Amino acid sequence: MCGMGLTTSAKHDAIEQAGKSNGGTHRAMPMRTPSTSSEDDDEDIEEPQQWLPTDLTSVASASERYSDITQLLAKQQQTLQRTPDARWAMADGYDLTAYNQINGVWPLGHPLPLPDWSSAEEPAKAELIFENVWQYEELTGIIETALQRMLEETHYNTVNLFVDFYRSFKRTRRSDLRSFFQFYDVPINRRHHMCVSLAFEIIARLVQMFPQLGQYLYVVSCEEQVVDCNDYVQMDEEYGMNSADAGVEKEHVMVAMRFAIGERHGVMILDPGYHVGRAVTVMSDQSYPHTGWFNQSKEPHLQRDYCYSYSQHSDKFVEWKEREIRGDEASFKTSLIYIAQEYMTAVDVTVRRNLVYNFRSLLSRDAKGRVYAGLYFPLVSNVQEAHLTLFYDGPNEQRVKAKLMFSAFKVGKGKQLPDYVLQHLVKLSPQLNMSQHELTELCKSLCEVVSDQNFIGQVLAINDDIGVMSMEN
Repeated sequence: MCGMGLTTSAKHDAIEQAGKSNGGTHRAMPMRTPSTSSEDDDEDIEEPQQWLPTDLTSVASASERYSDITQLLAKQQQTLQRTPDARWAMADGYDLTAYNQINGVWPLGHPLPLPDWSSAEEPAKAELIFENVWQYEELTGIIETALQRMLEETHYNTVNLFVDFYRSFKRTRRSDLRSFFQFYDVPINRRHHMCVSLAFEIIARLVQMFPQLGQYLYVVSCEEQVVDCNDYVQMDEEYGMNSADAGVEKEHVMVAMRFAIGERHGVMILDPGYHVGRAVTVMSDQSYPHTGWFNQSKEPHLQRDYCYSYSQHSDKFVEWKEREIRGDEASFKTSLIYIAQEYMTAVDVTVRRNLVYNFRSLLSRDAKGRVYAGLYFPLVSNVQEAHLTLFYDGPNEQRVKAKLMFSAFKVGKGKQLPDYVLQHLVKLSPQLNMSQHELTELCKSLCEVVSDQNFIGQVLAINDDIGVMSMEN
C-alpha cells in the first residue's frame, strides 16, 4: 500500500517553445498561496476539524540545543536561491513558490502533463559539507526524530483527495472527465497527505528548525518498478525525461539532500510517502555511513526490505531496490530516483497522476513506519463488486482485517449501518485519529463515488492510458 512556482523569463520561453514543439500548451500556474482543498468552496460540506501543526517541531530552541549543527550550517551560508523569509508552510497549505513548483507542458493527446526540473546546467541545490562522519550522524539523528514524529502525526491518504476530485467534477455538471482532469486545479493541504505533501511537510518542519536547510533539501522524482534501468537512463540521455517520447509518469516523490564528508560524496533520501522512518544515506563509495539493505516491514506472511544505492548506469539516479520475501520465495523490484535536479512538477504531474490511480488508501503509521490501521480499496469496473478492506490492531497484538462491500454503507437518512460494520468502525476510528461519525461519513461518501459507474469507468480509462504510455519503463 503503499505543487506555485516562479520561473525566469528564459524558463518561460523554453517551456512555451517546448509546448509548441510537442503540439501542446503550457498552462499558467495560478498563484494559490496557500493551496487549499477543493471542498473549501462547497458550503454544504463540513470539513472535520483535525490536528493542524502550528509549532512544527517539539524543539524549543534548535539554535541552543543543536549548536554544533547550527554553527556548521552558518559556516556554509550560501547565497539564497529564494527569499529567506519564504513561508514553506502555513495553517492549512504550503507556499508552493518556496518549492519551485510550476505547471508542465501538456501535449495534445498525452494522458499527463510533461514533468519538468530545474536547470540542467546547475546541480540541484547546494552540497552540505561535513568535516567528519560524527557531524553527519548528529544531523541525521535530528532529522530522523522529526521524520518519525511526522509519521505518527500524519496519515498517508489518497482517499479524501479522490472524494474532492469527484465532488468538484459533479459540481461542474460536465460529462467528460478527461477534459475536466486536464484543467482541474489540484488541491494540496496539510490534512490529506500523499507523497508530495508529505515531502513538502518534512522540508517545512526541518527548515523551521534550521532555516539554512532550505538551501540543501529538495524534492526529487521517482519512477517506480523500472523494467530495465540501463534502457531508462539511455532514454533520458537521448530524449530527456521532459519529453513526450520518454513516456514517464513520475508517480512518486521523495526528498533529497546532497552532502560530502570530507572528500566522500553522498545523498540523503527521505521517503515518508512509503513510511520510511529513517534518513537513508547513499554513499558513492558504499562505505559507512551508507545504509545498505534494511528491513522496512515484517509480517507473518510478508517481509519487505529496501536498499538504496547510486545507479551503476548514471550518478544522476539512485536505484531503490525492494525485496519481498513470502515464505521461501523472494522477488525484487527496482525504482529509479532522479536526484540531479529539483523536481518542479510534483503537484501538476505526480499528484494529478495519483488522482486517477486505481487503488486508494488511508493509513496510520507509527514512528518506525509500521502501518497499523487504515482502509484501502481498488477501483473496479463493475461497481456492484466494489469493496473496501478495513484493518486495525486488535487485542493481544493481533491484526484484525475485514473486507466489506460498499453496498453495506448504502443506508437511508436516520438509519444505522449494520451492526457488523459498526463494530469495525468503532475500533478503527480511534486508530485513525477520527471520530466514529467522521469515519462513517467518509465511508458513505466513498460509497457514493465508487457507485457512480460512469465516473469510475472514465477514471479507469485514463489510468489505463497512463499505463500504456509508461509500459516500456
